[in-house]
Amino acid sequence: MTANGRRPDEAVGRSVRFYRKRQGLNLEQAAELTGLSVSMISKIERGLTSPSVRSLYALSNAFNIPVGTLFSEQQDEEAAEAEAGLVVRRAARRKLDFGEKRLVKELLTPQPIGSLELLMIVLAPGGSTGDDVFSHDGEEGGVVLSGALELWVDDIRLLLHPGDSFTFQSQRQHRFRNASEEETRVLWINTPPIY
Repeated sequence: MTANGRRPDEAVGRSVRFYRKRQGLNLEQAAELTGLSVSMISKIERGLTSPSVRSLYALSNAFNIPVGTLFSEQQDEEAAEAEAGLVVRRAARRKLDFGEKRLVKELLTPQPIGSLELLMIVLAPGGSTGDDVFSHDGEEGGVVLSGALELWVDDIRLLLHPGDSFTFQSQRQHRFRNASEEETRVLWINTPPIY
């Protein structure tokens, strides 16, 4: 039994249903992504069968979450609705992949966006905004979480390391790049929102 009195199969089933719906998948789409039958996924979600390790990995890959997440207790739909507009769960982040620039922007702000926008900037080694500079209305700032960030604001070159933070008026010309041999992650804030 779990802490709330459910059998483990029921708890896993609730997690599978929760993350499937969060990804906007119906049973047929989930079956296509996982290679499992619609019937099997339905039985797992209803707690009528114990999923195999292979099935759990297929489901976690389809939902883009760690397999262990399927064993955590999930909120009921009422609680999920209550947090709508307040919280963005890691598995539900919208992502903008800039491909060859080796830059991904994960949107951390719930919809609809107010006057503040949070982003997780993920730069692979060699990743950057490119040689073009940007300027627009507003303000922005952030904090480097890992790696190293080379940031240009007008003609000023800044080298920032984990724990270093910055802020500037967005009308100033700016661009940035990963200045390390590892992935660089930056919590970035824009106001007003861009995305």
